[in-house]
Amino acid sequence: MDITTRQMFLLLRAGVFGQQDRVEPMSVWKWRKTYQLAVAHGVEAEAYEGLEVVSDQFFSQIVPDDLRSQWAESADQARRSQREEPAPLPPRLAKSLTAIAEAHPQSKADAMMLESLARLACALMNDDYWVRHLLNLGELVRESGSDVNREQLQKWIRKLGLTRMAQLEGALLMQLAGVQEGELPMPMPRRPDAFSQQVDAIASAIPHGREQLEFQQGKHIFVHTNNANAMVWNARRSMRFFKYSPRESLSQLFSSFARSLTNIEE
Repeated sequence: MDITTRQMFLLLRAGVFGQQDRVEPMSVWKWRKTYQLAVAHGVEAEAYEGLEVVSDQFFSQIVPDDLRSQWAESADQARRSQREEPAPLPPRLAKSLTAIAEAHPQSKADAMMLESLARLACALMNDDYWVRHLLNLGELVRESGSDVNREQLQKWIRKLGLTRMAQLEGALLMQLAGVQEGELPMPMPRRPDAFSQQVDAIASAIPHGREQLEFQQGKHIFVHTNNANAMVWNARRSMRFFKYSPRESLSQLFSSFARSLTNIEE
């Protein structure tokens, strides 16, 4: 991943988890790009908190005053605004999670961790503010990970067919959020670097706005998109995660297409 992406995750680790890594030297233009990345992922408030944490480091002082002011204003607006409700989970997955929670009311921490894992999986496949979901999962791991019955959680993960996806999420937490392997309640591969390339590819992908991926009809007979590559992009992204969760990858692709069709005016 490039330096601006690394810097964004450095700020997020500082702002959310209090982890102070050394700030890399960057130009003013790259600091602006880092800010824009944080806004695109919906984590400008957390990134600004990280900037405040590392403010005593020399290279963080290069951030110009006008950008700091703009960033602070965006962060304040993000904190005050009502964030959108999380996107609904695929029906099969939502039904399975509900059944597990109802059958095991005494295992609330385990069920919460499982749902957070499932929501991050869907966010990754949809490119739906997945960084924010990653931070939420990281906070949950730090706060409740020791209370989780790991054997039971891993059994549920296998039941939902999310074992490989959970391993990928664990790798994302370790490499991007600074979570230690011993803190993770999900199963991890034997080789710690097994997902390095995948993590780098996911972190480096430019987030897409939802409006770019919607299908419209307008005044024409035929359905079209406001981005000619939307369908191809959706398919490629779903296929990228197919080996981690085949059922949910296909489900998310068809669900995305179905949601987009609701924009068509009859």
